[in-house]
Amino acid sequence: MSSYTVEVPDGEELGVRVTCEDHGTTEEFHPARRTVAFFCDRCGYELEVDVRATDDWRDLGEMC
Repeated sequence: MSSYTVEVPDGEELGVRVTCEDHGTTEEFHPARRTVAFFCDRCGYELEVDVRATDDWRDLGEMC
């Protein structure tokens, strides 16, 4: 399986950047989008990334 890097640069004007390390494929997404789907056509994998702030986090074990 390939290796991926997800970056969320500091600053509200910058979006999420996802890179396939094996193939050098990079895509940067609009800052307003925090759930993105990255596809590397050389790997054939689609990676869905959901970035959340720590104050927005909740334990899914609390769900009834």
